[in-house]
Amino acid sequence: AAAIISYLPIGIIATKKGRKKTILIGIVELFTAFILGTFATANTAFFVYIVMALAGIGWATINVNSYPMIVEMAKGNNVGKYTGYYYSASMFAQILTPIVSGVIMDLTGTMTVLFPYCAIFVALAFCTMFFVRHGDSKPIPKKSALEAFDNEEDNDNVLSYNKFIEKGKQLFESGKKEYI
Repeated sequence: AAAIISYLPIGIIATKKGRKKTILIGIVELFTAFILGTFATANTAFFVYIVMALAGIGWATINVNSYPMIVEMAKGNNVGKYTGYYYSASMFAQILTPIVSGVIMDLTGTMTVLFPYCAIFVALAFCTMFFVRHGDSKPIPKKSALEAFDNEEDNDNVLSYNKFIEKGKQLFESGKKEYI
């Protein structure tokens, strides 16, 4: 529930502060939750709820911003390819980690190793995310009150439409039977 409530505020924060910084903050938050989780016992149920809420918000912070970074890095015709890479890596981890963590639990005879196990991999995620150089959101420059009503996108669309019509006229006049 904490993750769902946090999605919109996280998106707003990422727009202002940048996706990479927001993801790094989420990773630190998730790491903190897992470290705190190592202190959980059967007598600390309320503590576990707080830790899981913190972990949910940290995870949401990562999730809300990861895929938009992938789309931002891809060119228009490569979005599908990068989406495939993203989901393949994600699914591979989701297949592998239950096996690895299950073996570790079998070897140690306890489930308490799950929180440190998660903290280790979150720390590794921080290291890899720290070196990411592309895919961050582009800051939106502040406009004056009057400029806020100007829509540059409409102007770009009109210019693109005019270029399209002009190209069509040129092809028609030249007699070429090409597709536009």
